[in-house]
Amino acid sequence: MTFTPSTLLTITLLLASCQSYQPRPLFAEAVSTDFSERSLNDPGLQTFLTEHQAGQGAWNLDRLSLVATYYHPDVALARAEADEAAAAIQTARQRPNPSLTVDTQFASNLTGLTPWFAAQSLAIPIETASKRSRRTEQALALAEAARWRVSSRAWMARSRVRVAMLELYMARENIRLLEIEQKLHDEAIQKLTAQMEAGDGSPFELTQARLSLNRTRLTLQDAQRLAATGEAKLAAAVGMPLRAIQGATLNFSSFRQLPNVRLNDIRRHALTRRADLLALLSDYAAAESALHLEIARQYPDLRISPGYDYNQGQNRWQLGLNLDLPLNRNQGPIAQAEARRKTAEVRFLAQQSTIQGELDLALASYQAARAKAATAATLAQEAAAGAKTTQRAVEAGDLSPLEFTRRNLEVSTANVALMAATLEAQTAAGALEDAMQSPLR
Repeated sequence: MTFTPSTLLTITLLLASCQSYQPRPLFAEAVSTDFSERSLNDPGLQTFLTEHQAGQGAWNLDRLSLVATYYHPDVALARAEADEAAAAIQTARQRPNPSLTVDTQFASNLTGLTPWFAAQSLAIPIETASKRSRRTEQALALAEAARWRVSSRAWMARSRVRVAMLELYMARENIRLLEIEQKLHDEAIQKLTAQMEAGDGSPFELTQARLSLNRTRLTLQDAQRLAATGEAKLAAAVGMPLRAIQGATLNFSSFRQLPNVRLNDIRRHALTRRADLLALLSDYAAAESALHLEIARQYPDLRISPGYDYNQGQNRWQLGLNLDLPLNRNQGPIAQAEARRKTAEVRFLAQQSTIQGELDLALASYQAARAKAATAATLAQEAAAGAKTTQRAVEAGDLSPLEFTRRNLEVSTANVALMAATLEAQTAAGALEDAMQSPLR
């Protein structure tokens, strides 16, 4: 077998430039250890927060949402898928490799000259009809879709953090209000008991007061249970161990006011700027590029094959041309690509219709819940005003101190009802944000 020096040099350089395999074993124990060591003070997390202009401040909804974006496995998986799609761009941009053929023959009955025959040929493929450009366009669109899905997963992580933070905030607020109410019930029972001992009281009233106290105690225990489990739920939503959340100072200021809504802006954003919707648009662009590529494949690629052989002491050079005959005009793949483009279009329109329904439902729910919260706030204000009036009457000696305690119980009950109505309204606001995939400010 005979190789020219240039052929040997080319093969040597190609083999030397090949990448080597780097093993990266995965162990469950190491993954578990990594999770248990996660912290809000992690240097990588702090750098990530600084890059998103959230390096300092309280651990509010926005900052914890970024922590979830950094840590949560759903977002990490979406980023890995986006990196995989981005790597495909390099593959799409590559030109096809030429192929080298080396052939030798031996003639046993030859006399005189060498019995060996050596031949070498090189096949150089040439893509036509801008196929590489179409292929690159498709890869770029798929990578864009994958990036939008990272944003969609990040929003889902934020939504889970919001739900967990809201439940924890409401549980803690209910504990505070119910502890006040419990003290007021104890105070009312003491005063009723004193009246009973003085012969000026009703056993029925005392029994009702004790029943109310028992109901408040049970409700308080429920709130304490929700507060205990709420921290664990928040830690899971962020993607961190519970101990990392328990030591953090949380800021719930974003839940103390209900946001206003501008219907036109909300509808426009939901139907044109949602991340999952933009991902489907990129999928459609990829399907269009795929169809364009299949149409371009109607035109055959060329393969130019220069060659050389040594025969009977003679150096002989050849030049060949090879191409496929496009008899079927690539009709089958073109039809499939057209069907996939139609499917991508229908999928986008279906998602847009689904978003429209989600938005209408979320808007109606939020407006109703906000109206209920406004009514509850008015009732709480009226109860507080009534308590002040009663206090003045007690101070003037017109009413007994028990009446003031009862009015304070009404105020407490109204505040608990207001908190429940606020929870409904904030939950509805969260559903509206999910329909937009954008926070309400």
